[in-house]
Amino acid sequence: MTVERVMPTAEARDLLELVRELIAKEVAPRAPADESAGRFPREVFTTLGRAGLLGLPYPEEHGGAAQPYEVYLQVIEELAAGWLAVGLGLSVHTLSCFPVAAYGTGAQRAALLPEMLGGEWLGAYCLSEPQSGSDAAALVTRAVPDADGYVVDGVKAWITHGGVADFYTLMARTSDDGGRGISCFHVPAGTEGLSYGLPERKMGMRSSPTAQVRFDSVRLASDALLGAEGEGFRIAMAALDGGRLGIAACAVGVAQA
Repeated sequence: MTVERVMPTAEARDLLELVRELIAKEVAPRAPADESAGRFPREVFTTLGRAGLLGLPYPEEHGGAAQPYEVYLQVIEELAAGWLAVGLGLSVHTLSCFPVAAYGTGAQRAALLPEMLGGEWLGAYCLSEPQSGSDAAALVTRAVPDADGYVVDGVKAWITHGGVADFYTLMARTSDDGGRGISCFHVPAGTEGLSYGLPERKMGMRSSPTAQVRFDSVRLASDALLGAEGEGFRIAMAALDGGRLGIAACAVGVAQA
């Protein structure tokens, strides 16, 4: 089977050259010390956002760069070669933004995407739970409707950027109808009742925190819902279609390095 590779445009080549310069100046030199200390490089993501790299595959209307997905993946590959934790962080952030970009209302996109794609906010993706990793449809974190929106209780596990993200894209159960009973929510960090476990002890990527995210009677307004009630599992799987490619690009970048 022959697979044709899309050749990058002049704009994409310039973008990749900018990425390589940023890596050489801002990313790679600090990676060894930060990895050794387990220090999360939050300001690096602000720098990447202000350079237009946190919204590469998203439309320009809300601050994205409208780049082909292959170009976005090449950027992740370059970043992962310079510092895996940063390549991974970009991939997870892009995954976390997807539900707003693809399923949010016009008002939600206008209110949230500029900060998400511009580097001011960094995201985390809350799907897995201690008892439901690969079987995501078995999640039990619950969002119960009340007069003003929803009340959320549950625990998410193995969350990249857990405890350091500015927002959490949450999948929670709104009914007992299996995968069809899951809904998607936007949860700002600092929301009352949100707390975090200690970072997991890992063999690598110590500068990328992975932790539990806990929801203790977290109250969300009705406009925190992304898409329709019960549409969350489909949103989650659509987001992971791109997220898996991002992780593959990280692996290729490490192999290149």
